[in-house]
Amino acid sequence: MAGLTVTTALTDLKVLFNDLKEVYFKAGEIKTTDLGSEALTMDMELPALDDGVTFDTGSADVTRVRITTKAVWTSKASKGDPDITFQVASVAGVVNDLLMENKKTIASATNIINGKTYKGAAYSLSPKKVTGALLMQSEDRQTIIILPNVEMYANFVAADGDNPAYFNVAVTPLENSEGADIFILSETVGV
Repeated sequence: MAGLTVTTALTDLKVLFNDLKEVYFKAGEIKTTDLGSEALTMDMELPALDDGVTFDTGSADVTRVRITTKAVWTSKASKGDPDITFQVASVAGVVNDLLMENKKTIASATNIINGKTYKGAAYSLSPKKVTGALLMQSEDRQTIIILPNVEMYANFVAADGDNPAYFNVAVTPLENSEGADIFILSETVGV
């Protein structure tokens, strides 16, 4: 087209988060100053099931304001509710302690089944609020998404088709102390 100038080409926009590969949890928020150092310490990698991830930050709730002629005069919007969930496939003690309220009771069973000994803890199934931050890396390792301040609640699912036991984790992103809800970072080459 004559006279058409495109300042950003399609090839410049091919920066993708192609698929979720890893999910890391940190107790406490993440700030931009934490990202400037050479290393960021996360408390644990959470084993998320491949087909058990939903990441939708929420559609804007749009209200259209009309005048007497019924023409749309303006609009206003508010943030919609997020739908961010993932399934953590582990019943390791540290995962149980993170996602459930530990009753501080050590449970042990000796010779209960086939002469084996089992050890663990007692938990409440009441929802537990977990606060912290999440870092997620894409499968191609070119992009990371950080939710710098989250609240999470989990419920335990012991049997679900072909899946091992897992926790359904519902995530609510919140602003961190700098006012950021999300960081989207892509790999830079030669910088």
